Amino acid sequence: MSKLNPLKAFWNFVKLDDPSTFKDEYIDKTIDRERKQKKEKTKWSIWNIFDALNWYPSHYSSYERWFLFKFDVFIFFFFAASFYTKYLDSSNISTAYVSGMKEELNLHGNELNYFNTCYTVGFAVFQIPISILITRPEYSRYLMVVCEFIWGALTLCNAFVHKAEHVYVIRFFVGVAEACSFPATYVVFSSYLTDEELFKRAGWYGAFSNAGAASSGSLQTRTFKSLDGVNGLSGWRWQFIIDAIITFGIALYGFLFYPGIPSTAKSFGIVFSEDDLTFARKRLEGKVSFPQKFTLKSIKETFMTWQVYGCCFLWIWHHQTFYDTTIKLYLKSRKDLYSQSQITDMITYIGLVGIIPSALYPPLASYYGKAPIFALGMFCAFYAAIIFIVWVPENNALMLSAFSLQQGFRDGLAQTYYSWIATLCKDNTEKRAIVLSVANCLAYVTNAWLIPIQWNMKHSPKFTTGYKVNLGIICIDIVAFAIIYVLDKYDLVLCPKYAGNRHTTADGHLIHDPDQEHHILGAKYGNDEAGSNPVEIGSTDSDLEKKGEVKVKAITSTKEKL
Repeated sequence: MSKLNPLKAFWNFVKLDDPSTFKDEYIDKTIDRERKQKKEKTKWSIWNIFDALNWYPSHYSSYERWFLFKFDVFIFFFFAASFYTKYLDSSNISTAYVSGMKEELNLHGNELNYFNTCYTVGFAVFQIPISILITRPEYSRYLMVVCEFIWGALTLCNAFVHKAEHVYVIRFFVGVAEACSFPATYVVFSSYLTDEELFKRAGWYGAFSNAGAASSGSLQTRTFKSLDGVNGLSGWRWQFIIDAIITFGIALYGFLFYPGIPSTAKSFGIVFSEDDLTFARKRLEGKVSFPQKFTLKSIKETFMTWQVYGCCFLWIWHHQTFYDTTIKLYLKSRKDLYSQSQITDMITYIGLVGIIPSALYPPLASYYGKAPIFALGMFCAFYAAIIFIVWVPENNALMLSAFSLQQGFRDGLAQTYYSWIATLCKDNTEKRAIVLSVANCLAYVTNAWLIPIQWNMKHSPKFTTGYKVNLGIICIDIVAFAIIYVLDKYDLVLCPKYAGNRHTTADGHLIHDPDQEHHILGAKYGNDEAGSNPVEIGSTDSDLEKKGEVKVKAITSTKEKL
């Protein structure tokens, strides 16, 4: 038996597959991949919360559950761990600022905001092109891995800066390297997962960012205690070195286990067989779009739908609510209560609070409807916003409760909104990439000029004007949610020309025939012109299906009620 050439084996592993060689049929046809009949349950039963959170439903075949488990271990974990490091670094800039960087680099003005602005500019400028590139077969597999490695190298450079100008340059290119992280992740996830599966995982994906922000303070405390002064480097410098090491490990993990999107890989090492990736494509066939050639026509079609404008409006203003750094500045101002290590520990505890809403809001919103989850988030928002405006530092417990509950609004709803945007653009992969990236890009562009004005460090930590503006932005967030909520349900009535092709049949398949969409409109709103019998307004989906009068329906009507 001839020995396998290591170089040839390595080349076979790293080379990109030719999509023309992909099979449409399974190699092993003996495996049962069909789902069982799903048992109908009363949605509002308290025990059904487990259905909302269950990643591997019992009516899925054992093969499909095993496939999703591999997706979670090798793809979801790579992106989630990458997201963790992004927030770890973002938090470390402000954590380092209050842990010695300010004094060591002689920072006395608005430099911290400028650090964030430089990062934001790089992130925003490259967001759209990189998110579009992730949909291309020639870039899908390696773009994320390469960006992760570059990001780690730049984080390492932060450990050796000597003046603010060095940080400005590094932060700009850190933003460039991170540009593909958030929107591109949802492009990839939407290529593997159904809407329901996406919402279930989006929360935990967001929770990794909370864990990154939370662990920044704890890691800084431990680093400061054990490494401060080692080899002549301050504790905050060692923090960036540790971050870089973690990031390099995640980049290696992605290189070994991430295959790209399903339409770009035939098989992938020992992780995903050829049948696995055929299954990944077939299970969503007709339910989501797959990458097509990017053309001027696809851009025009995207900007002729309401999703790009409505979703951008929603995401931009939600992204401007509150400011992560304010908790650190408040705690630093309370030298009468907290030492340096206690400040970073408290930041960790408050950051951990955000994991709960981040993890739970999206799947619960998908299962029970977005409106009740949104109402819960708004309660948290107004509670925190009003306390910050009143500003009662003499009641430290009240202030800490406000900083904690703001997480329930900003972090909890963030992944819910972004998953929602991704599912609203399921009819076109390029459209999804454009809308996700444009929304995030504009949010960060707005951040770049609004943060230094709204949260000017001269007014730290009280930010009287900043918190009043923040309350107004929260009210805008309510308006934005209401607009998207109504259009999601009734765009075929209100603006059918701009609704796009996102609506589906009863079994979840996309409809691209305008005549069929007209049938949906009549059936859904009580005038079934395509059939001989009228449809009663107020009939439930199950009633209509039993009567045989309606075979198609809008995607969101299966998920939530007004």
